[in-house]
Amino acid sequence: MKDLRFSKNLIGLGESITRSVQFSDTEIGLDIPEIEFLQFIEGEIRFLRLSEGLYFKGSLQSNIEIPCRRCLALYETKLHVPFSLDLIDNMDLADRMVDGEVIDLTEDLKQTIALEIPCWPLCRDVCQGLCVSCGCNLNSQTCSCQSDLTTSSPFGNLENMLQSTDSNTNN
Repeated sequence: MKDLRFSKNLIGLGESITRSVQFSDTEIGLDIPEIEFLQFIEGEIRFLRLSEGLYFKGSLQSNIEIPCRRCLALYETKLHVPFSLDLIDNMDLADRMVDGEVIDLTEDLKQTIALEIPCWPLCRDVCQGLCVSCGCNLNSQTCSCQSDLTTSSPFGNLENMLQSTDSNTNN
């Protein structure tokens, strides 16, 4: 991806440049089946060259659609990706070089974006999830299954055991 390649000879020592970038998830090979990017990933990358190395800092954002882990409903959320990368020694640079003078940040940004995607996304903090018996979404409807969880729940027997232990202790 051309926008994510920086020539180390582009600027002199002690100088920096800022580049606006815009790309799609498919352009950088970001393939996460359950997530849909609703718009381009965009932001700015600042490139600084010092005598001891190259430094990149920036921020990217996009809107994604992702399933809630409790109720499975798709919801839209903003993805904000701050990043910083320091390439100080020749080994760091060698892994990212293209044509000897160009640093490609595609793989670094792909991994950083993937790490910023929520691993336990919730449509809202108070999401009630799905009914364990009938599977209905408890955020949008109620079901009769929930009236007596002590008999239908696998933990209902545990509750009954605890109650009988408490009554034996009191006697």
